[in-house]
Amino acid sequence: MLRSAIMRNRDVTAGTSVPGDADRAARGAGSRLGAWCSRAFELTGWPLIALAIVIVSSATPASGGGLGVRASGVPGAAKVSDVVQLRPLSTSADLRIVDDLGRDVLLRGANVNSLGEYWQGDPAHPSTIPVTDADWAEMASRGMSVVRLIVTWSRIEPQPGQIDQLYLDLVDQTVQAAARNGVYTVIDMHQDAYSPFVATTDPASCPAGTVPGKGWDGAPAWATLTDGASTCTPGDRYAAPAVFAAFNNFYENTNGIRDHFVQSWAAVADRFAGRPEVAGFDLLNEPAVTKPAAELEPLYDGLIRDALVAIRSAEAGAPFEHLVFVEPALPMGDTTLGLVVPDPNRIGVDPTNVVGAPHNYAESIGIPGLSVRLEDMNDLYLSLTRSLGVPLWLGEYGFWDTNPETLDKVARTAADEDRKAIGGAWWQWRQSCGDPHHVQWQGNQVVVPGPGDTQLHRLGCPGNIDLGPTEEFLDVLGRGYPRASPGRITSLVSDPASGQADLVADTGASGGQLVMWTPTPDDPAHAAQGENLTNIASFAVEGGRIITATVASGGCYALHVGTVTVSCAASATTTTVPATLPGTASGAGQGQAVAATPRFAG
Repeated sequence: MLRSAIMRNRDVTAGTSVPGDADRAARGAGSRLGAWCSRAFELTGWPLIALAIVIVSSATPASGGGLGVRASGVPGAAKVSDVVQLRPLSTSADLRIVDDLGRDVLLRGANVNSLGEYWQGDPAHPSTIPVTDADWAEMASRGMSVVRLIVTWSRIEPQPGQIDQLYLDLVDQTVQAAARNGVYTVIDMHQDAYSPFVATTDPASCPAGTVPGKGWDGAPAWATLTDGASTCTPGDRYAAPAVFAAFNNFYENTNGIRDHFVQSWAAVADRFAGRPEVAGFDLLNEPAVTKPAAELEPLYDGLIRDALVAIRSAEAGAPFEHLVFVEPALPMGDTTLGLVVPDPNRIGVDPTNVVGAPHNYAESIGIPGLSVRLEDMNDLYLSLTRSLGVPLWLGEYGFWDTNPETLDKVARTAADEDRKAIGGAWWQWRQSCGDPHHVQWQGNQVVVPGPGDTQLHRLGCPGNIDLGPTEEFLDVLGRGYPRASPGRITSLVSDPASGQADLVADTGASGGQLVMWTPTPDDPAHAAQGENLTNIASFAVEGGRIITATVASGGCYALHVGTVTVSCAASATTTTVPATLPGTASGAGQGQAVAATPRFAG
């Protein structure tokens, strides 16, 4: 309902003032930092903002309410990138993701797998489909501030020591396309079941009790060392002996293949050094525990240490270093092996700009006999990451049907993310009918069943027929939230159904600029109201609005869209975002967290 209202009101003119930073004019002059910022200037649409400043400079403020008037002479909706800057990100001492102005940044969006190299089980059906300009525009119109962009080692280094610069060009073009729509990119070195090259080629050879294995994505063929083990699996894609062997050879650096992986990361980091539109790098998607956790721990620790050193060395000349997202190693093929949780102190690396990035599929993809509430999983992740001294960001979560009970879980997910001020990326934007998540072995051949999986953007199978967006998901994912908040968020409540939202935050200084997304039209029911805020302005963008405001003085401030439900006074006694949670012991695998490990999708 809100979405249709927005589309009817999309020709509303933009607001009267333009977000800007006091240091913008001084930034970059005669310095290397200036060169990097010049690149950012090209990517984030600031020339259009400068034009808007000229247009609105003569506007007369409206009386009452604190809301700026609309500017005249600015027809139609702006692009998000005309209003929003993608600034360099880092971690704060109190374990938040912040920008270079110290603002709390919530990264919310979706996974995009278009650049991954997945096994193509049926030659007639591609395993991925390209992401288009229309996709980026749609994501921006749904309020997304980030994509987790899947890239694969097999395409970065198709032959030993040979980095495919044309592929990195494609990644670069995709990053720029996202940035033109006001969307950050997390570059994710993705893998599932190790490689596309672990598929069963002779299904008839699979012994009783096993089924043919599908290929997936990740390592190149030359780095897929299976020792001749069977690709057939008793069920789980990670449980095939070939997958175990390939992972163990990788961890043990057989033939130097792990070193090659690290150098591939160095090539990626070198390409994107100093690029603020890149939020950071996700080192390795869902690494598997393929030997007892106590044995794997030093090997996985070594991989993380080597990759971090390579990335930091590659971007040493840049004005800032990127976030690095690190995931736990998961016992998906054999849960008895335990869990390996990377601990920066144990590994011997600085936790600054390192982010814990587990996936929360509780109540979505379950483990038989185990029931874990999605809210409890988020609590566990928050407790664990804080005990390790790093912020939390959910690299994946999601659901794949629109049954009422599922939509209730979707709503609970959103409410819990707001309650705890958590960011994350939904799995996933779109899935081709030929994706190995969808295709199935049937006898001795791979088939593409109908009707298709319910992703954020639906496709009918087997023909990749565009069925449009899944509004039930996107209405919730696209609810109002602050993209950048001075200081620290203390309370966030956002109702996807009504569009009403309340942000309460606390900062030690005046002058910081708040940037908030809302999918609502600029009408009396969704008027923006502020506490301790000045210069409140509303900018019409495709699908909604960007609301900006300036903090008047240090202390609590609040922005309300619609009816006020939480205020600074109320938040003083009912703060919802936890500043701290009880810590848990860090370390490897046989601990209590193992039992709560869900299965994973991406």
